[in-house]
Amino acid sequence: MLNNKACELKGAECDTLAAEAVKVLIEKLAENVSMFDVRGYTSITDFYVNVTGRSQTHVASLADDLVDNFEERGLSVLRVEGKKGNSWILVDFGTIIVNIFDSEGRGFYNFDRLLPQECRKDIEYLVKEVDEKFSINKKDN
Repeated sequence: MLNNKACELKGAECDTLAAEAVKVLIEKLAENVSMFDVRGYTSITDFYVNVTGRSQTHVASLADDLVDNFEERGLSVLRVEGKKGNSWILVDFGTIIVNIFDSEGRGFYNFDRLLPQECRKDIEYLVKEVDEKFSINKKDN
């Protein structure tokens, strides 16, 4: 039997990929999550997702979990940078780039400040979606 999950993200639009990355990272307890739609501002990528991990170990775990989740769903990572230091890990999927910082690195680089604020997307609906998912799971147990 063919696993539909293995192709779930293959060919998905960049806004869908960015939203899925946000949901995965929120589920893994990433903090201070922000998403920027930079189409028309840069040719590097279409979306940036920036998050903070609670520790360097958590930063590494967030990166690993995101890569594993996306690869299981049919989307390969282009590159991962910063794994040695775990203060800032960049995960590049092409149309989305995810920056995972520890709190010290997030404050130092202040990457959100460098991005056009009009590009910041509201992610409350994604937070609500994750919250509802876990509410349903709690009711089932």
